[in-house]
Amino acid sequence: DAAGNASEAQSVTLDINDLDDAVPTVTSGATAVAIDENSGVGQVIYTASSTDLDDVSDTPITYSLAVGSDAALSINAETGVVTLATDPDHETQSQYSFAVIATDAAGNASEAQSVTLDINDLDDAAPTVTSGATAVAIDENSGAGQVIYTATSTDLGDDVADTPIAYSLAEGSDLALSIDAVTGAVTLATDPDHETQSQYSFAVIATDAAGNASEAQSVTLD
Repeated sequence: DAAGNASEAQSVTLDINDLDDAVPTVTSGATAVAIDENSGVGQVIYTASSTDLDDVSDTPITYSLAVGSDAALSINAETGVVTLATDPDHETQSQYSFAVIATDAAGNASEAQSVTLDINDLDDAAPTVTSGATAVAIDENSGAGQVIYTATSTDLGDDVADTPIAYSLAEGSDLALSIDAVTGAVTLATDPDHETQSQYSFAVIATDAAGNASEAQSVTLD
């Protein structure tokens, strides 16, 4: 005091409260497992995960997609599951890009983890029969078992080629005709007789190894 009398020293402590001021870290990686085109809508393509190992844990962690992520993608804020809304088509879009952000309950947001999803290109284009609609006319009484037409085709509608191509005759083709699935050779089993049958009709289908079938090519043999 003003007279110079000093009190005993009063010891005082100040504690600093520990808060969560550390951001989470996304641990689920930069690449989603590639999926096949035409594999369906609404499928889960990535699941975000993260860690928040500061000495104070403010859970739960919520997930979001960063601005600029592909509009076809959405994320479940609680589970981190990322869903693709559309049916993937490599020819329309071969890759999707997005970025995941993890935010803890204290509001600390992670850096955005960029992720890419590749769409596998499959052969989804059907072959085209190129051998025409008319077989070269044959003479009657020219013998049984002769090749009267050879089917050919192309499968250039896609940048993935699934060979070999197999050939078949469509329903309704003349029963006297058969086709070699490998070579496309069409054989007439009977000896042709104009008075009995003046024309044969059949249709050829080409199917690639992926199961894509061409339109039936109608053919006539006089």
